[in-house]
Amino acid sequence: MASRKYGSGNVQSTACRMDKMFDYMEAWFFPGVVVKQRGAAREARVIDAVCAVVTGALLTLTVVGWVGLARVLLAFAFAVYVPGWAVVTNFMPKTRASRTALPVLISVTILTAAATFTLWLHAWHPLQLFDIEAGASIALMSVGAIRRERRQLHDEPLLRDGVRESDI
Repeated sequence: MASRKYGSGNVQSTACRMDKMFDYMEAWFFPGVVVKQRGAAREARVIDAVCAVVTGALLTLTVVGWVGLARVLLAFAFAVYVPGWAVVTNFMPKTRASRTALPVLISVTILTAAATFTLWLHAWHPLQLFDIEAGASIALMSVGAIRRERRQLHDEPLLRDGVRESDI
């Protein structure tokens, strides 16, 4: 990044300062900037993979009937994050904090609402409810992954992923 010395302080170029200022903030379109999807898409794919592994492992342990600490920890990880991430992955938030906190909030809300609703209907079957939640989570994460991969470069330009056309 280009920077110039003025007096006692180091004043960086406008592009560098803007890059730091709007790192994970609202998307902007600047003429002459080509957007490359790098970090956010890669991070989302890793989270998708981890959520799929947690869901698959928990489904396997449930079907086999294995009981133990691993199943408890996987159930906790699933209940706290996976259904919420399945929803959030379809509506990617702009800030890193909401990519962490929002799935937890949504996940706990969805699972509590589903359990409450099935109790009110006198249809409380926790394993079948988990099967439905796991299937819906995998389906929503798949839809989100497909949408993310099909997304055009100009849909959500982030300045930190921008490269000047002259640099290409």
